[in-house]
Amino acid sequence: MIPTRARHTRVLTVLALLVVAGVSSVLAGCSRSEGPAVTTTRRIHHEERRLYTSEVQTSPSPPPAGQPVTLYLTVRDDSGRAGPELMPSHERPMHLLIISTDLRHFAHVHPAADGDRFRFEHTFEEGGEYFLVVDYQQPGRGQIVDRHRVHVEGAVHVTAGPLQESPRQQRAGGLELTLRSEGELRAGEGATLRFDAADAETGLPVADLEPYLGAKAHFMVLSADGEDFVHVHALDDAGGASKVSAHAVFPRPGLYKLWAQLQRRGVVVTIPFVLRIGPARAASISAPDSSGGHSQHQHH
Repeated sequence: MIPTRARHTRVLTVLALLVVAGVSSVLAGCSRSEGPAVTTTRRIHHEERRLYTSEVQTSPSPPPAGQPVTLYLTVRDDSGRAGPELMPSHERPMHLLIISTDLRHFAHVHPAADGDRFRFEHTFEEGGEYFLVVDYQQPGRGQIVDRHRVHVEGAVHVTAGPLQESPRQQRAGGLELTLRSEGELRAGEGATLRFDAADAETGLPVADLEPYLGAKAHFMVLSADGEDFVHVHALDDAGGASKVSAHAVFPRPGLYKLWAQLQRRGVVVTIPFVLRIGPARAASISAPDSSGGHSQHQHH
């Protein structure tokens, strides 16, 4: 069992997110073992010193599809000590995104503290490659996002075609979410994304969205190649009960998958979109993060 280093995930610069009154490197292993495999990542965030790192272990290893797998996540400080203090972010010390590399499978979960590490049990729907994106807050440093990659044994039930831009209206869990934007979405430019939430059956605007993890909505975005990631929490603002607005900057042109998460009637609903971001204009310059978005940059 040889630890390997995960690649780093760059996080998009988000200028503002307004809600208008509503809303692992491969866990390598030639044969299965009952002990956990280990993958380690180092995240470079603004200053290249005194940064936390994370490790991910699975049991069994390699993990099988269709069966419960225990994920162990260990955060270490710059001296290698496990279990350093983490700052809670929206009611949780750690957010974990489990995303297949073809972006078809998505889970946003919250591992529980277990001694000097965190633990979560997850069942992978099918075999293949998955990103494990670990999102946590280091005191005095802010958000750190580590990306690990894991190979899951088992059959791949559906061979995904190339990712394609989705319609701007999507339905899931009894909600219909319509995305509107002003003009073409371009890399390096501020983009205002407006979402209208309606009841999928009646088509009427909803008035019963509920806070989820201390926010009116959560948005996760991952580029098609897995290099750029953002996890944004909504900020309260006055307006209609069914309106959600996000203002973001996408660093590169190409396709991005966005998962919008809203809570209604006690149930968290996840609604995906695929956005196409056009090339930047010559004079476009990304502005620094200034209002609640997460900003990090990748280093190799």
